[in-house]
Amino acid sequence: MKTNQPFLVGQCQVCAFENKLICADKEHVLQPKFIELLCFLVERYPAAVTREELITNVWDGNQFVGEKALTNAIWHLRKTFKELDPERSYITTLRKTGYRLDQPPIFAELHKSETSSQELQPTVIATKQGRISNLQIATVLMITMMCIAFFYFQRTPIISAPLVTTTLAEHIETITTNPGRELFPAISNDSHFLAYSWRRPGQQTNLYLRDLFSPEQAAIALTDSLYVEGRAVFSDDLNDIFYFRLDAQERCEIVKQQIVTAKVTVLASCGQGGNLDLDINRAGSKLVFISEGNKTLGQTKLNIIDLQRTDMAITQVPCPDDCQFYDESVVFSPDGEQLLVSRNLASGYEALFLVELATGQAKQLTPEFVDIRGVDWHPNKDILVFSGVEQGKRHGYFYELATGRLIDSQVNGLSYPEYGQDGSLYFHQWHIDSALMRVETDNAIASSPFPILSTHFNTRFPDYSAIKNKLAFVSNESGCTELWIANKDGTERKKITELNATIYSPVWSFDGRYIAFIASKNAMNTLQLYDFNTQTTTELKTGFNYHGKPSWAQDSRSILTSNGNELYRFDLNGNNLGKVIEQATLYGYEDRHGAIIFADLNARQLWIKQPDSKHAELLVDAINLSNHLSWYYVEGATQATSRVYYFNVEQADYRLSYYDFASQTKHDVIRLPERAFSRSSGLTYIKEVGWLVYTSYKSPQIDIKRIKAEYLP
Repeated sequence: MKTNQPFLVGQCQVCAFENKLICADKEHVLQPKFIELLCFLVERYPAAVTREELITNVWDGNQFVGEKALTNAIWHLRKTFKELDPERSYITTLRKTGYRLDQPPIFAELHKSETSSQELQPTVIATKQGRISNLQIATVLMITMMCIAFFYFQRTPIISAPLVTTTLAEHIETITTNPGRELFPAISNDSHFLAYSWRRPGQQTNLYLRDLFSPEQAAIALTDSLYVEGRAVFSDDLNDIFYFRLDAQERCEIVKQQIVTAKVTVLASCGQGGNLDLDINRAGSKLVFISEGNKTLGQTKLNIIDLQRTDMAITQVPCPDDCQFYDESVVFSPDGEQLLVSRNLASGYEALFLVELATGQAKQLTPEFVDIRGVDWHPNKDILVFSGVEQGKRHGYFYELATGRLIDSQVNGLSYPEYGQDGSLYFHQWHIDSALMRVETDNAIASSPFPILSTHFNTRFPDYSAIKNKLAFVSNESGCTELWIANKDGTERKKITELNATIYSPVWSFDGRYIAFIASKNAMNTLQLYDFNTQTTTELKTGFNYHGKPSWAQDSRSILTSNGNELYRFDLNGNNLGKVIEQATLYGYEDRHGAIIFADLNARQLWIKQPDSKHAELLVDAINLSNHLSWYYVEGATQATSRVYYFNVEQADYRLSYYDFASQTKHDVIRLPERAFSRSSGLTYIKEVGWLVYTSYKSPQIDIKRIKAEYLP
């Protein structure tokens, strides 16, 4: 039996693996979760299904996401069925119970006739009282198997053909060699000019223009401003360039600039910071850009500017599912009828989706990656290129639309790729090794950073245990990002996990027995616990799709972690002990008195909730935390003798700083070159020697590269 076979519910055909409902001559594409929910109701027909069962089976028990998502999914299913078949009711709400499918499911078997034609032979699941026939039992089993298979494949990345690899490294040409970071290549439609963002050491970021036909000529500055200019695209006639820019408060604008006169026209606001992108269609008539949507929910919107209208009118791409997504990259299809977007999923992973411009209907194309850094569509072929992150490594991948085949280019660091009209591929090569560095904080004169662990591999996320006198960290030395420990001076390194996963944010328990950390594998984000007594790693089944950086209770008997919005406490068996605070946050620290210190979602304030209070109080009213997770609370005998160390970044100004609670003042430990440290890879403090340990990038140099068309798939 083929489990991807369509089946009927009432008068509508359900194509589960296409996420599609078809009734008469009308069809509708739904979100995978909506189809998954429908399939579970089919499996349980004619019984009622409680909300708790649906959340457990469809949303992995995540009550906090599932409650709202279930209501939303039921609404969309009913709305779709009513549009396709208004004469019938398909889903009934049972008060104080749950939901039940109204229409009997029909599983269709295909039988070859004597003339080799195929006829649909429906077998209905009967609902009448009495003995159930063997045929009915078989039908129920077939539908159950189909739904189980559907659930499995919805949770497992689907690649239509095996992943293949190719070797392109020997064909890479270097296009820019200036000091600093040259990012986000944009190619004119005649392949004559290259525009890019150049972040020069110690200077403001600006856009530059290079003549690819005369490579000996120096690049020309297109902008000279206090803004940070990002990704750009050329107009069809090469008179203008479009790009987004951020001001000092990270407010985003989409602008049009005349290349010859440098006249700037602001076209739209795109929100506050975030990962933003834009593209122009081949005809040069429309510009698409990503903007901030619901900031609290982390949502984005896709916007279209009509460049042919004098008023540059802006419309939004429809959102069939209330825009409950976060897009990071976007490009037009060659015909301009579709958009290719990289979209974050509830699991925290990212995949490529094809979005219909007219309807907003989306179809997932690729398996899920830890992160995606830029996408593009070949100008003359149905081939996509994108930068995918797995196991801490950034590679370029090609995706064939016709076959679903995924090709690994094996080009390390390939980022934000862009095709020229001749099919050549341009990209910036982000290939920077990381190391663990230390700065002595107790010296009257600031010391220079000194390496603790500097190898040919990436080492990140340091955390120190005073009880064990050991550093925990993550390294890809074994080929995968695994958990390691070492002495505080970097000696006696030892790998302690074999998860073959992507590991983040290890944190020691206060008694030194455990390390809690986050692991991502097979599109699952999990909370893991390493026990030094048993030397084993255990996954804590929290029911969350996403886990923020963990922290420990002082008694080492419970763990605090966020679901991406709110902070919860779990025991060491994964049992949810409840919400820790009422305010939204991504990370919190519990001191020895049971108070919770945390940052607001804007990472501009620190708050504290005392154990005997229901409400948090403002602790530091203004602090520039450059990352929600990468701050370290050094607890003193009292609150007044405590400190918070943190990364402090203002555009190209990079500092390690601390806040002193005794004097209620901020102090700088050291100012470092741009991109000298990773804001997202953690820091720790070794109190007995006064070392602040952090993740450092070895080199901030990034260049734009090219691979000519004849060497590409």
